Amino acid sequence: MRTRPADSADYVVVGAGSAGSIVASRLAASGASVIVLEAGGTDRRPDVAMAIGMASIYRRANWLYPCTPDPSKNGFTDTFAAGRIVGGSGSINAMVYVRGRAEDYDAWADSGCIGWSFNDVLPHFRAVEDWEGGADEYRGTGGPIAVSWCGHRHEINDAFISAATEAGFAFNPDHNGASQLGASRSQVNQRRGLRCSSARGYLRDTGADAPRLRARTQAVKIEFTGTRATSVLCSNGARIVAGQAVVLCAGAIGTPAILLRSGVGPSGSVVDVPAVGENFQDHLVALDTWRSKVPTSNTLGPRELLQATATLITRGDGALTAVPFEAELFTEDHQIGICPMHFTTDKSSGRTTFERIDGFTVSTVLLNPSGRGRVRLDGDRPRVEFERLAHPDDSRRLLDGWSMSRELIRSQPAMRSVADAPFINDCDGIDWLRANEVSIAHAVGTCRMGTDDGAVVDPELRVVGTESLRVVDASVMPTLPSGNTNAPTMMLAHRGAEILSRGA
Repeated sequence: MRTRPADSADYVVVGAGSAGSIVASRLAASGASVIVLEAGGTDRRPDVAMAIGMASIYRRANWLYPCTPDPSKNGFTDTFAAGRIVGGSGSINAMVYVRGRAEDYDAWADSGCIGWSFNDVLPHFRAVEDWEGGADEYRGTGGPIAVSWCGHRHEINDAFISAATEAGFAFNPDHNGASQLGASRSQVNQRRGLRCSSARGYLRDTGADAPRLRARTQAVKIEFTGTRATSVLCSNGARIVAGQAVVLCAGAIGTPAILLRSGVGPSGSVVDVPAVGENFQDHLVALDTWRSKVPTSNTLGPRELLQATATLITRGDGALTAVPFEAELFTEDHQIGICPMHFTTDKSSGRTTFERIDGFTVSTVLLNPSGRGRVRLDGDRPRVEFERLAHPDDSRRLLDGWSMSRELIRSQPAMRSVADAPFINDCDGIDWLRANEVSIAHAVGTCRMGTDDGAVVDPELRVVGTESLRVVDASVMPTLPSGNTNAPTMMLAHRGAEILSRGA
């Protein structure tokens, strides 16, 4: 690779995704000079802003990281989604806003991650958000990330919440408040029905303090003097020198890949960190589709689309703000989300297909799976090794959740007027699961935070055995939070920027 003359800044932030956008913005606001390296293109496009554009942006701005064949799913070869665009996965995801549970973060602290208990991270959750329900001891207002109730009101969503309460579950007025358990409408990071990612909330609004954003420049490897990270070499030959630190925010697949390419990992040429790329975790999801007795988004005609467009423009809600989880039920083990639409996605190409048949989708998420995988390099490219259904306890618990969701829809009176039959009839449970379990791209854990020999970063997010090198993204999470991972990633970035700003 031909090297170009070096550029420099106090901080070089690798990745302008959900974490990197916040880290770069907050460091710049503190007075530091910052260069952000981002391999993807601009997020200033309508298919990013509008929920209806998710199908397009998921296909066009996606790393689609390759996976090895999965023996637990009959050798199926998958790809793993991650946003390749300014805003990262926060620019292509479903915008479902879930913090997780206090117990998730208290468990991090109990495992040695001092400073990451729920009481420690709650102020950062509150600082990030501008919650339409108003501030209280759990929720924040005035932050850069707008959080609202899902703007698509549909009778299937209302019926699902009623069915859950008929079955004995509580109605929860705010699952990001005092308790997560129970049924409610979903919360989304949207402002007047349009996506409010961390790139839009932070990078665009820093004015004169805005970091220098180098789009379409992929970080290839970190360069070291001894064990001190001094610069980043990019795919276009540029060398970016870091005066204070290199901060990796490339996600749970991209970040370990950069470390491994840079000689930081098992038997690494710079430093031996055996756990780099290990501890890969992802939520397991049973995706079930049902025929509907009432019209759904699948059969919207020209008149309905025109009305939906007018509603989005004038009120910021309606059918064009729809997301894959519009109402949710949280139990101890599961998150069950419902969407009045059915679709299929080709995981190899990212292409989504919508049939013109009224239907709805039920996603049963296993919140705390036991299975673990890893990220390794195949040449210079990362590859995910993860047998999704290999752990028998995970398969059993996911099937239990799927059975519960089917029983709720079949048996509760509230669903009878809207639900017909499932598109796929009952079969042997594990066979059904092998065919219908999917990823919704919640990868974490591959640069685990901790104080033991298996940690990659310490609680101050420093890569062990190195100097001037930090990781601030979902890869440092020791375990999965109970729910969608974007809100926890933004919280982590907010706190990580604070740690960096004080020079810890």
